[in-house]
Amino acid sequence: MVYAIRKLWQTLVRYQLAVVVIVFNNGGVYGGDRRNPEEITGPYKDDPAPTSFVPGEAFGGKGYLVGTPDELKSALAESFSLRKPVVINVTIDPYAGAASGRMQHKN
Repeated sequence: MVYAIRKLWQTLVRYQLAVVVIVFNNGGVYGGDRRNPEEITGPYKDDPAPTSFVPGEAFGGKGYLVGTPDELKSALAESFSLRKPVVINVTIDPYAGAASGRMQHKN
């Protein structure tokens, strides 16, 4: 999936298509890592989660990292006025809601 997204983004930037991609980021697949910080162990436990990366500018587009409704509103307004590819990474609470089909119980 990551490869496909990169190729899509590369095409959008190459042809300067005015597309706004919104990613609702819950920290990972099916709600991300829902463990308490005290439960996470290992050599990489203090590394920041890679979910804060905004790839939009890495390839020549524009990227936003937002966490509130006001930030999203502002990022959308700016995105529509840029007329270039934009990705908006919206961080959401991993505990909010459930995966469609309750997939977490089928893994």
